[in-house]
Amino acid sequence: MRDDQVTGLAVETAAPGVRLVRVTGRLDRRGAEAIGRLVDAQRACGTAPAHVVLDLGGVGEFDGAATETLGEVAARSRDGGVRVHLAGCGGRAELLPLRAHEVLLRCSAYPSAEAAVRDLTGRAAVPRPRAAARGGFAGAAPAG
Repeated sequence: MRDDQVTGLAVETAAPGVRLVRVTGRLDRRGAEAIGRLVDAQRACGTAPAHVVLDLGGVGEFDGAATETLGEVAARSRDGGVRVHLAGCGGRAELLPLRAHEVLLRCSAYPSAEAAVRDLTGRAAVPRPRAAARGGFAGAAPAG
């Protein structure tokens, strides 16, 4: 195991009832176990979100054991009131070892965190700025 790249976790509220956990670096078993503890803490906090989206788009390297641990976290979440969804694997899932790829296929997965939040809530994760009106700036009344 390489120690020069650790698993980074950043938690944000993407929408009411949806926590977004951005995962970066190298995802190993310890990092996946930390994610499991984070999900358990969300469940135990009394005002638990309905969904936790794990954005794996920033992960540069996957450990096979970590993927299995993530699968266990996702399976455990189905009975615990907080659903865990994976996002950001995209085409990289095909590059994983077969066992890890099979684990991901059993999980709720989305191509991106934004797609997950949009599907789970019916709205985008980050408000998009309004397009500028022709001949002015956003919010300006069009010239008559």
